[in-house]
Amino acid sequence: MDWIDDFIKLYSSKEKGDFTKALELKREHIPNKLYRYRTTGNLEYLKGEICDGEIFLSLPSEMNDPFDSHSVLGEKHPAPYIQSKDEYMSRFKDIMDKDTFDKIFDDDNWFELMSLFTAENSGSSHNVNAIKESIIYATMKMLEDMNTTLNDTINKSYRFACFTEKSTNLPMWNHYANEHTGVCLEYDISTIYDVFIINRLFPIKYTEKLPDGTLLATHHKINEFAFLDYFLMHKLKDWSYEAEWRLILCPGTWFNSLGEVPKDYWHKGKKIKFAVPSKVILGTKIKEFDEEKIRKWCKEHNIPVQKMKCTEYGLTAE
Repeated sequence: MDWIDDFIKLYSSKEKGDFTKALELKREHIPNKLYRYRTTGNLEYLKGEICDGEIFLSLPSEMNDPFDSHSVLGEKHPAPYIQSKDEYMSRFKDIMDKDTFDKIFDDDNWFELMSLFTAENSGSSHNVNAIKESIIYATMKMLEDMNTTLNDTINKSYRFACFTEKSTNLPMWNHYANEHTGVCLEYDISTIYDVFIINRLFPIKYTEKLPDGTLLATHHKINEFAFLDYFLMHKLKDWSYEAEWRLILCPGTWFNSLGEVPKDYWHKGKKIKFAVPSKVILGTKIKEFDEEKIRKWCKEHNIPVQKMKCTEYGLTAE
């Protein structure tokens, strides 16, 4: 969707006022209803979701997509990541003669040529090309380590809950509601008046290639406030059938300083109060015992219940 591209551009912009514009744009497009597919594997936990409005925020590493919320390096050569070309030029201007200097630093492939020059003038008896390659390899290894650290920071810090825009999404019923034996919880977003929660609900941008955080960081393309959120808002197009929205939260939501964060926070999810579902939709293959339990809870809390049916017209709630 074009509006999602516009939202992410405004949200990550460094221009004054764009962040507010991003939130206003998002509010215009948040669906009135969002859905969350659940299994009946732990009925006590499901009861908390239905009766008490609880939801569980997971770590990115707990998702079924191993690249969820990841930065992925898009280049296999250091040059695109080097923002400080001028610094290298300053180092080498008194070492190289002018013709060599101009030839190297006027070339798009300047980093490799500079590495070759360094290898040729290293005084080592080793193969010049091998030395050049080792310089490039060491630089890329440093960039890979930076990317690993970024991904580790995202995974440890952020927690999120996933929602979708449709209650009749067949793959979602299959994948996240245990082959139609679970439920789909409907949430009326228009009745959530906590501005902070609404501001932390994000649409997912489905893309051919995940963002390269090392490139974005070295080129300072995203404002610092939005930098880590940026990765949690992107997924590969393979997952586009999910039509996902996410509630994304971090330690600052619950703690005033890093010193207050308990050690076990960094390695587990977090349960929070969100909202009581506006409706519970039962799967077509839900077990009779589970259905009876869930209908009883919903009756006690005045929550409407529907059940999915496979009809001649497709999947329909009755």
